[in-house]
Amino acid sequence: MVSYFYLLVFIAALMMLGRVLFDNKKVDTLLIASILLIVINSAGIYILSVSGDLEVAIVANKILYVGATYTPFTFVLLLASVCKLRMPKPLVAFLFAYSTLVMTSVMTIGHTELYYKSVKLGVGDGYYYLIKEYGPMHAAYVLMMALYVCIMAFFVIYGIKNRKNISTYTVVTMSAMGFLVFALYLIEKIFSLNIDFLLIGYLLATALFIKYFERINMYDMSTNIINAMEKKDQFGYIAFDGKYRYIAANNNVKNMFPEINEWVVDQSVEPSNDYVYTEIVKYMLEWDGKENNKKFVTSGDKYYELEVKYITNGHGKNVGYLLEFNDRTMEKKYYNTIEEFSSCLEEEVEEKTREIHTQQEKLENLFLQTVTALSEAVDAKDRYTSGHSNRVAEYAKMIASKLGKSKEEQEQIYRAGLLHDIGKIRIPAEIINKPGKLTDEEYNIIKIHPVTGYHILKGISDDNEIAVAAKYHHERYDGNGYPNGLEGEMIPEIARILGVADAYDAMASNRSYRNALPQDVVRKEIEKGKGTQFDPVIADIMLELMAEDKEYQMKESDGNKKYVLTIDDTVMNNKLIARIMEDEPLYEIISVTSGYDALDILEKQKFDLILLDVKMPGMNGMETLKLIREKYDTPVVLMTSDKTLEAATEFAEYGCDDFITKPFLPLLLKETIYNMSKDAY
Repeated sequence: MVSYFYLLVFIAALMMLGRVLFDNKKVDTLLIASILLIVINSAGIYILSVSGDLEVAIVANKILYVGATYTPFTFVLLLASVCKLRMPKPLVAFLFAYSTLVMTSVMTIGHTELYYKSVKLGVGDGYYYLIKEYGPMHAAYVLMMALYVCIMAFFVIYGIKNRKNISTYTVVTMSAMGFLVFALYLIEKIFSLNIDFLLIGYLLATALFIKYFERINMYDMSTNIINAMEKKDQFGYIAFDGKYRYIAANNNVKNMFPEINEWVVDQSVEPSNDYVYTEIVKYMLEWDGKENNKKFVTSGDKYYELEVKYITNGHGKNVGYLLEFNDRTMEKKYYNTIEEFSSCLEEEVEEKTREIHTQQEKLENLFLQTVTALSEAVDAKDRYTSGHSNRVAEYAKMIASKLGKSKEEQEQIYRAGLLHDIGKIRIPAEIINKPGKLTDEEYNIIKIHPVTGYHILKGISDDNEIAVAAKYHHERYDGNGYPNGLEGEMIPEIARILGVADAYDAMASNRSYRNALPQDVVRKEIEKGKGTQFDPVIADIMLELMAEDKEYQMKESDGNKKYVLTIDDTVMNNKLIARIMEDEPLYEIISVTSGYDALDILEKQKFDLILLDVKMPGMNGMETLKLIREKYDTPVVLMTSDKTLEAATEFAEYGCDDFITKPFLPLLLKETIYNMSKDAY
């Protein structure tokens, strides 16, 4: 029965590992490592219980020690992440080295008396166990466990002292589980038990890891939502979990209602008669879950529209609540003004009308900026097709003009062009960027993007044209397109326009596997597609535009390659940057080792970006930057080991566009180069 118990524990641990791997979009490496170590531990114990042979039992014992030795190490790292602390690297290195030393001594079992002086195979009621006499290094294992207990005790104290900013309940509960595991270990040793009850503690710890990992994910998600809106003074946000316990709030709402600064993370807000509880918290508690259920609250002379929304996880499950505050003070004042001065002179009415028009223009501009940002977000998934949506929008607008559409209709078609591929947000980047031919399954995944785009966009304006354009821009005139196989003029006109513009840009743009096709080749393909792929009338207009474009300006620029100049007196640093970017064929790295060499090469060649080291002998980086700015407006990113805000201010005064600190992460360097050297559309 004991061996069956061990087997069940092993299977349960495997199932928990599978749940984390396959049921979470975001997987934490430490969590996976911890659970995997527990799986290894339980596997070793089971193998030992059914071994029947001393040599096999010793090997199984070594396997279980892999989990028993390194699980506490990963556990304290998990606790550190919950506490939002970065453990000192020397301490982490020491703990790992100490654990490895213990594990190394374990590996000598059966060969030396270092860990076990002697070891025999014992038989219980249908299971096997080891009868051992401990050697000197076993004390090192006990000491190691005691050390980890002390570290967990530190985290408990830290969590209690910082309970307003971190989840004290999570820290204390996880630490208590660690203490339980240690207590079970001591009980086994004190009473010389042959059955390993420590497995129960590990299994409970595994379940607890999974539970709190999911909760920590919600903290991260809520924090990301709040941080994303931090700079928008118009909005305030408060996040609660599914049990109405406070998680976080942004600075805007804390300034509106200072009482929030006294709330404690992971605790419910205490009932009271103050305004924040009666008008805001209570409103959330009584919310019926319906959308567009809004109310107004006030802070000083400000009016805020309050709306409660669900926070959902990656599987659509509601895991919390988000309270959104939208500053409606100006609108409220306009409304009051209309009520109070309804009989004002015509001049005053006109003045107010002009103000409203100004506000509408601002909203239109904001809308267009948002649309543009969304289109760039889609294009950013494939750096080889950067600017595609913008070009399609321009070509579609030109076609609309030739068709005699009004300015308003042209602008609507332009916006539809910017957003026609918004559904690709859902398509994995590895499929979009695949250099070779797509499989049938991958192509079917690509084909869902019009439907995804439609559902994203269908509520974006009073009419449905932008969403309709996104849904049907891959329909064909002969009915062989997707997603619905519409035919001829059953396809909405705006989608037929975008279909021609989209196909044209695909042929007239550079790709990772080819450059833009020659204009005569593109013309033949458009001619070939008339009446089959394209509306004949719209195809003829596209051909007319091509005929007017004698210099073939309507295509993606051939100057797609980016040239980056690195200036660093340490040759190895220049080589490191070149090595990081060697898998990016659109970027060519050219390196020099002094400011003087940089000025010489800038006279001869144009660059898209300059990476400049601050500390160099002779003429340093700041002096070099000053001379560069006298003649060139090329973006400059400084490389420095100075991580202070004062340094950032000084760099900006010299004309620096951005800076990165050493040592830098390769991905951070790549992202900086991508964004600082991209074309402006």
